[in-house]
Amino acid sequence: QPDSAAIIQALQEQLVQAEAKAKEHFDTLQRTAAEFQNSKRRQEKMLADSIDRASMHLIQRLLPVLDDLDLAFRNQPESLGETENAWVAGFQQIQKKLMHICDEESVTAIPLTGEFDPNRHEAISSEPSDDVESGHIIETLRVGYEYKGRVLRPAMVRVAM
Repeated sequence: QPDSAAIIQALQEQLVQAEAKAKEHFDTLQRTAAEFQNSKRRQEKMLADSIDRASMHLIQRLLPVLDDLDLAFRNQPESLGETENAWVAGFQQIQKKLMHICDEESVTAIPLTGEFDPNRHEAISSEPSDDVESGHIIETLRVGYEYKGRVLRPAMVRVAM
């Protein structure tokens, strides 16, 4: 019959082996959980990026509509009848709603004045000006837009030299 010391020694060795195996399994579980979390974060980022790209594409397609509305209002005849004024007011509401949606979607107009920034502005002409400091915008010919800090379309501007 084995003595008590040998049994205890064998049980202690089994315990050490079981603890090592448990630690190995626990480490594997932790690595797997971390990999899962990283994968989940990557998938969420990829989804958000896809949504942003789709939003940018749609917004870029709507910008000419905003341009057309703006152009129509700037070239509106001064004397209109009551019916025509009602139509104009209706289209102004449509423009206002479109701009509100753009605002909600983090689409912002690039500032129409200030210093020329080649990353945000497209210079159509450079000309002398007594009223505007050199390197600053004289006039914006077409509004530019940004989406979440990224330029969707640069503003077309005239720049003072």
